[in-house]
Amino acid sequence: MAKSDTNQSVLIIDPSGVITRVLTVMLIELGWGPVETVPTPVEALTQLREKRFGLVLTDWATEPMDAGEFMKSLRADAALAAIPVMIVTGNPDPTQYILANDAGANAYALVSFDVETLALKLDQIRLRKLLSPS
Repeated sequence: MAKSDTNQSVLIIDPSGVITRVLTVMLIELGWGPVETVPTPVEALTQLREKRFGLVLTDWATEPMDAGEFMKSLRADAALAAIPVMIVTGNPDPTQYILANDAGANAYALVSFDVETLALKLDQIRLRKLLSPS
């Protein structure tokens, strides 16, 4: 399993304390951190404007906006637009993947996944960032 070559802070958006704890443990095991959590995308946007994060993980089904709406707000803000986002969901509907991709997600994962799968998704995000023309 690949360790992150830089220590990057992560913001997790999920109202479930169980999910955020599991993700936090896995991210730290992979060399990412510090990890902060917020229950809503609205709070996330506030945090992202106040602090620098290298990665955002968000559940798709969040309130008061879903991850697609969150991504639209994030990508519309020039100061936040380049932050990589991984969408995590328990919904196996394949149209969710298409919606996440169309919204600008950098990676997508179905719960439940293990630390090796998370490592692959994080490597995918880093590779896309390295290859992006910006």
